[in-house]
Formats: sequence, structure tokens, C-alpha cells
Amino acid sequence: MSCVYAFGSNGRGQLGLTHEKDTDTPQLSLPGGDGTVKKIACGGNHSVILMNNGTLVGCGDNRRGELYGGRTVQQVRGWTPIEVPASVVDVACGWDTTVIVDADGHVWQQGGGCYGFEQRQLPLLPNNERIAVYGCFENFVVVHGPRVYGWGSNTKCQLQRPKCRSIAEPTLVCDIGPMAVDYVAMGKDFMAVVDKSGRIAHASGRLPAGFHLEQQDAPHGLVAKCMWTSIHVWDRDHNAVKSFGRGTHSQLFPQESLDVRIADFATGSEHGILITASQEEKPHYYLIYCWGWGEHGNCGPQKGSQPGLQLVGRYSSKPRVFGGCATTWIVLQHP
Repeated sequence: MSCVYAFGSNGRGQLGLTHEKDTDTPQLSLPGGDGTVKKIACGGNHSVILMNNGTLVGCGDNRRGELYGGRTVQQVRGWTPIEVPASVVDVACGWDTTVIVDADGHVWQQGGGCYGFEQRQLPLLPNNERIAVYGCFENFVVVHGPRVYGWGSNTKCQLQRPKCRSIAEPTLVCDIGPMAVDYVAMGKDFMAVVDKSGRIAHASGRLPAGFHLEQQDAPHGLVAKCMWTSIHVWDRDHNAVKSFGRGTHSQLFPQESLDVRIADFATGSEHGILITASQEEKPHYYLIYCWGWGEHGNCGPQKGSQPGLQLVGRYSSKPRVFGGCATTWIVLQHP
């Protein structure tokens, strides 16, 4: 079973807590039950958890229909089941929208003023290939084998050229064949497509300062994550994270000397979450640090910009971390 802890912005109840105050320390949000958390997706003021059994729960803002079909429900207080067309295999959130992929490969969108799930029409796709969805702000993309299809804002040519205000239905963004896409890292006005070898194979939109695809598409084994205005690339072979883009609120990864191994990391809107693993001490333990813009307590007790890594948790079992819009999420698995 999974226990979920959360902290940060909570003005619309998007942390799933019993109150609506911002908090700067991890609070138990979803107690462990029979289900296991597969993914946490966050919008501007709403949050969604996908369980391994294909069900969804959500909380937070519903003024635009992000979570619930009724127009009279302005806010969903506490974790509440979300009625979906079929069993869910993936979920993503934009600022005020929620998009799901069901077990039959259909893509549905709710929110943005739409009170009820509407199907997004994908092109005819080959069978038996994984379909995954990713989103950020006003953009969504669906991964299908080596192809990426996207819709939403195109004002910075993040989906296709020439630029336009928006694209309503999924259109081909890129085909990186012959290798399949592993995932897409998305910022507010850009995206980076990473293949199964850990190579950044495609990038589009208004890319962050200092990032050039021709300098990044050769190395393999990389892990790329995006904030709204920056890209962060973890080189696992060298135990280092390199950042590109805006650093006005300490969003760029602090170039501190790490004497422990990086186990994983995640990013939120303008902050990062790092897991390090100790191999020297026994029993082994994992530390969670945050960096970046912590104006709502999402980087720990120190408010505002976070110079350097801020310790927010220590655990004996390996946690999973997720980042939202000024929110930080920790998932612990218990027997």
C-alpha cells in the first residue's frame, strides 16, 4: 500500500488535507489503503492520483470542471473518486484541465470550462503499443511508439510550425523512429522528447537559455525534467544535474559537491525535488532535498527562493517524489 505526503500551496485544497492552509512540512495526505499509487498529476489548483488498479481520485479546484462533471461543484474537498469513461492507464494535468488515457487507448479531456470528459480524436494508430500522456500549463502530448502527438497552445511553435494560437485536436509533433519515445518533459512553452536509450531526440518551442539540442542529442542514459522556464538534465554516469534556463528564484540546480549518490529527482512548476541515497551507512537511508522557488512552503520552512539544497525528509525505504504547481509530493510504499 502507498502513503502520500504533501506540502506547499493549498489555497484551493489541492493537497487533499483537512485544511486549506499552505504547509511547509510533509503532511499525511492519503493514508495507505488497498491501492498502490502509480502517478500523481497536478494542475494549477487541482491534483489527481492514479492508482495501479486504474482508478482516479482528485481534490482541489473545480471551477472549470477540472475534476467533477457538475457545474455547481466549485471545489472538491479531500480525495474523491473521479468518474471516468473506462479503466485509466495514464493521466496528466494542465492548468485547469485533466487528460486521461483509458485501457482501450482512448484519450479523454475534462476541464477548461468543459464539465465532463470529451474524447480527443487521435489519428488511426497501430495496435499493441503503449500510449502515455504528458501535460503542462496549456499543452498536452500523447506518446505512441516513436511518435508524439500534441494539442493546445502553439504560440511558441512548441507543437508545429508556423505558430498559431492553438491546436484543437492531436497533431503529429515528431516521429523519432526507429527507437520508441520513453517520455516527454514539458515546460510552459517548450518540450523535450527522450527516447528509450535516454537520448534527447527532439526539442521544440521557446527553449530555455543555454539549451541547444545539438549539444544534447548525442549522450545516452540522460534523465530530463522541466520546470515552467527551465530544463534539468541528470547525467547518471557522472552523478550530476545540469540546468538551463531562468534562475531568478534559484530554479537552476545548485552546483554543490554531492558526496552521495543521486537516486532520482522530480520537478514542479518552479522548484525541484532530489532523492539521494547513502551507500556507506547501514542501514541505508534516503534523503529528500528541495531547491528553487518555495514561496508557498513547497521547498521547506524557508519561504521564497531556496539557495542551495534544503533537506525536507529522511527515509529508510526508497520514496517516490512528484512535483506540482508549488506543491511537493512524497510517496512511501509500505508492506
